[in-house]
Order: sequence, then structure tokens, then C-alpha cells
Amino acid sequence: MVLVLAALPLLASLAGCGAGDAGEPDMTKAVDMAGLRDAMLSAGTFPEMENAGVDDDGAEDDFVYLSDLDYEKVDGYFLSYAADGASYELAVILLKDGADAAAAEASLRDHLEGRINLYKNYSPEDLPRAEEALVGSNGRYAYLIMCDDPSSVKNAMTEYIKK
Repeated sequence: MVLVLAALPLLASLAGCGAGDAGEPDMTKAVDMAGLRDAMLSAGTFPEMENAGVDDDGAEDDFVYLSDLDYEKVDGYFLSYAADGASYELAVILLKDGADAAAAEASLRDHLEGRINLYKNYSPEDLPRAEEALVGSNGRYAYLIMCDDPSSVKNAMTEYIKK
């Protein structure tokens, strides 16, 4: 009986390994957002990009452009967008609580819908890229990936977070 009780903490710690053992990323941990942005940008072909994020002056005011989510729920974010206004955007919101991921994802879908409407009216050549954009969430992360190869950029995001 003593051996069984002594083994319980070991079994509990093994059960806690979960996703990491299967090679799945821990989408609950926080990562360096600038490093994540750079990894995602280097995974695709992008024009000159402008960047905004949580470390910038006026970050909370800039966040409103991207999302209507309550900024108090945000642990970090970045937004990269084409300097010339073309349909290239990357955004990742790191949430304080993964329970807010669905709301963050919905806000990014709303942002994308606005971009799609803009391109329909003013830049139809950019519309296909916007229509193929990826929006999703996983753990504490919500993301928008609008580029020529969004799957590769998403894979780079997942790999970076997995580290």
C-alpha cells in the first residue's frame, strides 16, 4: 500500500506531460511576441511590412484597429501589415485566459470581413488573398494570417510556440 501511495505523485506528473509528449505545442504558454512575428514573417514572402504591438507606445489604442476585444484580456499581441496597403496581414493575440479565445477569434474574423469589403470595393486584385486568409485560435492564441501561403506561416507559428 505504501508503494502505491508513493507512486501516485509520479503517475500524476506523467499524466501532466500530455500534449508535449505527442509533439503538440503547449498553446497555453506565453512566448516572445516579436520573435513569433519574425518567425512567421520569415516563413512566407511578404512586401515591406509595418509592425505594431503590445510594446509600442499607444498599443492599447492601436489594438482597437485590430479587435474589439476588451484590452484587459490581452497578454500580448502583434499586427504586421503591408506598408503599401496590399492584402498582407499577420496578427496574433496572446490572451491572459484561453477561455477568451473564441471571442478573440470572432473579433479577428470581423476585422478580416472589413478588410475583404475594403478590397472588394477598392482593390479587387487583393481580394483573393484576403478570402484565403486563415483565422483561428488555439489555447491562449488567436491569429489572422493573410498572405500567399498562410499554411506555411501557420506552421511556423505552431513550431515557434512549441519550442
